[in-house]
Amino acid sequence: MRLRSLFFRGVFSLLGLLIVLAGLAYWSDPWFWGRYATSLNSLDPSAVDWRQPQEPVPGGDRGLAEAPPEEISAPALRAAIDYAEGMDSFAFLVHHRGVLVHEQYWQGHGPASRFDTNSLHKGVLSMVLGLAIADGYIASLDDPVGDYIQQWADDARGEITLRELATMRSGLRVEAFSPSPLSKGMRLVLGSQVDELTLALPLANEPGREFQYLNFNAQALGIAVSRALDQPYADYLSERLWRPLGAPDAALWLDRDGGSPRLFCCLLTSARAWIQVGRLLLDEGRIDGEQILPNGWTAQMTRPSAANPNFGLQLWLGSPPDGQRPYNRESSLVATHGEPYLAPDVVFLDGAGGQRLYVVPSEELVILRIGKTQLEWDDAVIPNALLRGISAAR
Repeated sequence: MRLRSLFFRGVFSLLGLLIVLAGLAYWSDPWFWGRYATSLNSLDPSAVDWRQPQEPVPGGDRGLAEAPPEEISAPALRAAIDYAEGMDSFAFLVHHRGVLVHEQYWQGHGPASRFDTNSLHKGVLSMVLGLAIADGYIASLDDPVGDYIQQWADDARGEITLRELATMRSGLRVEAFSPSPLSKGMRLVLGSQVDELTLALPLANEPGREFQYLNFNAQALGIAVSRALDQPYADYLSERLWRPLGAPDAALWLDRDGGSPRLFCCLLTSARAWIQVGRLLLDEGRIDGEQILPNGWTAQMTRPSAANPNFGLQLWLGSPPDGQRPYNRESSLVATHGEPYLAPDVVFLDGAGGQRLYVVPSEELVILRIGKTQLEWDDAVIPNALLRGISAAR
């Protein structure tokens, strides 16, 4: 009896300890645990209302001219649509030679639907960086980040340049992303202290030498840009880019009430808004003849990095030589390119799970796909189908 009593007492004590530890963990970041309990929503780009709280980014309504796809062969367009549909897409849009030639939605979505396209925001962050330099808030792309992030001013991380952050060559420690609640990558996506988490990341290698795609690089860049401005990032984004662009309203996903935006991802907006973003990359920062981005900035964005010829300033370039595009040394995920692009000047924004904005300046072509997470997405299929269709229609 005594042994049994001791056993049950030990079990109850252990359970009590676990309950206390669970309570402490929860109250250390209730935002994180609430989101983690429903984290499958984070894999659904259409679960925009789940991503709370939000900060509005007012836009405009420039509109898009529409016309039938006369310069893309019907079989080629059909092949692209079939691939998008087979990959459980929500939205598929094609803009060619100044007009929207195809717009299709599935699963109840439409032009007014908003989505979280994950890392497509990185390309917009790069545009905001260019505007902040042009407006004098930032002196140079090669400024040390310590000029803008006080916490790093007196250590080696302060010598990382804005260019090195933007080209994923910071030397910051690569944190593996995993479903574990202990994963710093998971904490960055779902937690309520994204800036604190980012600024605590140590330096692991000499900056500038090695490409490692890392959400923390983009978040650190966003923190630096935000602190350089004289107004909140959302207000500046609206005033200097989103309204002039005429893009439909957007929102940023904050880490907590009154907290910081996730700047490596999570610009919540419509499919048509992304077509407007693509048009800036298509025409050297202009839209409908109006210069929105600083002269020469898109050339900066699309200049290959010293450490990765397939990466510029927060966006991807061209075809990887072996058909596989790795992200970082700690990730087993690779993006597949089943064949090289049929145009040498393809640039694109890559959002996790097959969210893609492809831009082909030589063919005045912008392509957007938004949909369910697809780890088997092939980056060559849709752009090459349409490029073949353009050639066939000539």
